Amino acid sequence: MLQNIEKARIKLKNTDAILIGASNGLSISEGYNIFADNEMFPRQFGDFRDHYGIKSVLDGVFAKHISHDDYQKYVERLVKLWVDDYIPSVVMTDLRAIVGDKPCFVLTTNADEHLEKAGFPPDNVWEIEGTFRDLVKGDAPKDKQPRLNEFISHWHGRNIVLLELGIGSLNRLIKLPMMQLALRETDATYITLNLPHEIYVPDEIAAKSIVLPGDIADTLKQLNQ
Repeated sequence: MLQNIEKARIKLKNTDAILIGASNGLSISEGYNIFADNEMFPRQFGDFRDHYGIKSVLDGVFAKHISHDDYQKYVERLVKLWVDDYIPSVVMTDLRAIVGDKPCFVLTTNADEHLEKAGFPPDNVWEIEGTFRDLVKGDAPKDKQPRLNEFISHWHGRNIVLLELGIGSLNRLIKLPMMQLALRETDATYITLNLPHEIYVPDEIAAKSIVLPGDIADTLKQLNQ
């Protein structure tokens, strides 16, 4: 593991650009778990839990039996507590420090805007399924495919790191196009951080991949040392 940490650190330091793919595992490493009926959920949404039987943030987002007014209150509170009141965690400050001033683009299914609040340029963060704020406004997710295409085209043939953070092994929405890009790009390095049972790297890109299993927060801290 320490050998792979050092290999990843060197690749990240020397790369020309970084494409980040981030999913729920990254948010969970910060303590924000949309799936969990943990200590945080009843503390923040106990009234909705008691009245409507909602058991998680995601359960509430997709609940069909909440009145329109209560649903609006729910998503407004979610935006306040998880977005507006958010202060970048050590996880995010470590990630931001690792990227430094390298050109970077982020693909994420996380809806919490934490990456932008941690200092990643909003124009280069694509929440492909939208944000919690979109739920309040009733907006459709912004399509940043042209910006992603421009980024990939600009760095084609160059030294690029594809940094995967907390994407489940069965999730193909971000993982698959990143793996396909790793296969196409001769000088790409695929670095994946996740819990051991969620790590997946196909044989086709194994030789250009660095696997860092374990707690994402701990791994990012080591990479930032």
